[in-house]
Amino acid sequence: MSAEAIARLHEVHDLLVSFGDAPSIRRATELAGAAETVAACATELVDVTEPENLQLRLLFAAKALTAAEKAGRAHRRNPLTRPFSHMRFALKIGSAQGSLHVILAALDPDNTPPLPVAD
Repeated sequence: MSAEAIARLHEVHDLLVSFGDAPSIRRATELAGAAETVAACATELVDVTEPENLQLRLLFAAKALTAAEKAGRAHRRNPLTRPFSHMRFALKIGSAQGSLHVILAALDPDNTPPLPVAD
């Protein structure tokens, strides 16, 4: 198991946690490279057998990050769909964050970040 890959997953997770407030879609450009980082970690962790659905969860996280970036671009381009862009962005950020949290809980239980508490 690659400690470097796990550290990079922690970095991406920490970035996603910082997107907790509503106007965070304006910071969508900060997600550049996050999906690629998750995909690169997936290739480094290909020999990990537990949890058995690790590769699938990493795929879901990468796809959600790509969709969040797309929602951020749509937000800037089309003012009429901005409310939908906010919702899509928040949904995809939450989805990626949840996937990464489950992965980190399985791979690095001692350093698993706490679950965010809703207000």
